[in-house]
Amino acid sequence: MTCQQTFDNFILTKRLADLSVKTISNYEQFIAPFIDFLGADRDFERVTQEDIVAYISAMLTRPISKATRSTYIRHIKIFLRWAGSEYDVSYDAKKIKVPKSPKRQVRIYSDVEVSEIFQTISCESPWLTCRNRLIIALMYDSGLRQNEICTMKRAWISLDVRRLKVRGKGDKERTVPLGATSARLLEKYFMLCPFDSDYLFVSRHGEPLTCDAVKHMVTKLANQLPFELSSHKLRHNFATNYCIDQFTRNNQVDIYSLMYLMGHENIETTRRYLHFAMEIIASRETISHLDTIALCG
Repeated sequence: MTCQQTFDNFILTKRLADLSVKTISNYEQFIAPFIDFLGADRDFERVTQEDIVAYISAMLTRPISKATRSTYIRHIKIFLRWAGSEYDVSYDAKKIKVPKSPKRQVRIYSDVEVSEIFQTISCESPWLTCRNRLIIALMYDSGLRQNEICTMKRAWISLDVRRLKVRGKGDKERTVPLGATSARLLEKYFMLCPFDSDYLFVSRHGEPLTCDAVKHMVTKLANQLPFELSSHKLRHNFATNYCIDQFTRNNQVDIYSLMYLMGHENIETTRRYLHFAMEIIASRETISHLDTIALCG
């Protein structure tokens, strides 16, 4: 069996496993270059550990970030583990080291910056302006991903109790809160949007909004601002602000609630937001018991 046929079978298996379109797309994006490197028509059973090392070595010379390189290698390891379980090949995926990605510092927007984001959003049609503001609000205040924005349906919204049903990674459902500001934007959007669609967000032609369209909108908005903006940063702000607000009110953070709201599968992914939030809280407070005591002299 050729390398290309093996890869095609891998993709077919993942599709039959009912993985999300985004996950399948990632497999295709990050593994296909590896197949091209090996040779699409080459007998897959003739691929050696040295070939794999050679590809990773070649990747080290490419002008890509460590985070991107790690993503490529992680996907290749998934493919090789699958191939090892399905065919008469033995590759030691454990020997393929995934370089650690540098820790990204989460940028927390100030109240002034958040206001500037919303004020900067302006389109030729009032309903498009409202739509784009609502998208940003749901990312910032409910922690939604781009794909979750695009797949959101009107029937999943409960305005009376201010809740949204979200379909996240792996087609898993969760319910997230809807802030008062987001609820007002939703009501206004329902009133202004000229199209009747099952999907919440539609294009100017009434078709379901694509992830590429949302990404383009956020990028265009970011270019108009004096600070960095992305859908990931908005979602990260939701998580960090959630931790800060909970700690301020209750002197503790329910990290499992945050894990659910974010749609995370791994608690460690959620825990990094808690650590960063505590750093912010510590930087804002001056904790000195001695300062509370009146000393003479």
